[in-house]
Amino acid sequence: MIEYADPAERAMILSEDGWGRIIALIAAADGDISGAEDALSAALERAVTAWRAHGPPANPEGWLYRVALNARRDVWRSAAARTSTALDEETIDRIDAGTDPAHHDPDALPDRRLELLAACAHPDIDPPARPLLMLSAVMGMTAKQIAAAMALPAATVSARLTRAKKRVAGLGVAFGSPDRLDLESRLPDVFEAIYGAFAIEWAQAAAQPREGMIGEALYLSRLVAELCPGDGESHGLAALIHLSAARFPARRSDDGRFVPLSDQNPDRWDGTLTEAGERHLVEVHRCGHVGRFGLEAAIQLLHMAGIRTGSTDWPMLLRLHDDLAQVAPSLGGSVSRAAVLAEVDGPEAGLAALDALGFDPDGQDDKRVSAFQPAWVLRAHLLTRLGRTDEAATARRRALDLTTDPAEREYLSAGLT
Repeated sequence: MIEYADPAERAMILSEDGWGRIIALIAAADGDISGAEDALSAALERAVTAWRAHGPPANPEGWLYRVALNARRDVWRSAAARTSTALDEETIDRIDAGTDPAHHDPDALPDRRLELLAACAHPDIDPPARPLLMLSAVMGMTAKQIAAAMALPAATVSARLTRAKKRVAGLGVAFGSPDRLDLESRLPDVFEAIYGAFAIEWAQAAAQPREGMIGEALYLSRLVAELCPGDGESHGLAALIHLSAARFPARRSDDGRFVPLSDQNPDRWDGTLTEAGERHLVEVHRCGHVGRFGLEAAIQLLHMAGIRTGSTDWPMLLRLHDDLAQVAPSLGGSVSRAAVLAEVDGPEAGLAALDALGFDPDGQDDKRVSAFQPAWVLRAHLLTRLGRTDEAATARRRALDLTTDPAEREYLSAGLT
């Protein structure tokens, strides 16, 4: 994706969610993600000149799609392409006419981005590359963003993406149109991509969750739940994303200050998103299977209920965290469990659970834990409760070093004064 120095210029040309829609539409024809990205990049370059001279069109995304499609069509019709691709004139004419085969196939998925998500989870694609490919091609994230979020070297991410895109292209035209059965068998990878995009955007997203990548994650989670109504984890993912997004308006004060969950005003939560999350959680229990996302959504809802009522059911939260640790153990879940344990059995118990993860204040043991910012935030909080102020200040300074969000940095800095 082309990067522009002026953020306003880039926003004028194309939003992040628009990139994914156009790539999915074009790549669905022949499975060539790199080719679709190149075509859109060419369209973006033309837009810079054309829109500066004449102003943006009424439908910028439609303009970009048509220009990118024309660029791709030229490649398909070139002499070289005729000897190396399986696209015939009938296929090209159908694409040129704007006919969407999803309208004629009852088993086709109703959104091409979701088709491409499922395609990127094809069993012939290396498992480690699948989420990277989905985040890049469908969700419009750069290799640099993905590398930072997944704690991987940027060169590693770029190499895996290159190999995966070549593999996609080699799988042929039919690769772009998986049906519902294909989707259901690939749901775990699709879940990870949708939630991964949401999590990556969480710290930087605007207060209104319907904008940008947050809106895409909300939409795609609802779509997966609609397509797989009997799958509990589909509803669990939708519940978790909706409940999380509902709290966006309360994450910042009117003057931009960071507000932690425990201090948020529930009246500022988005009621529509909260209700949608609760409905999806009801569907989780109806389906009879509660997995990772369903448990995380239940934990989220219980925290929110505690803030509304002023009385949190900490023992129930601890049981849910214990269940989560059995189903899907993770560093983040373990740190959260230590925080809940501190509320049930006291700060000493929480600190002991944190240390048991391999946490080393000197950073000499488990590097992964010692580089995990929430672990340092929790450690500072628990040490403060225990009256160990000097150690708490040291932990808070380390948390500050690991904090990238300016508002959160200001919030943590206030604890050192």
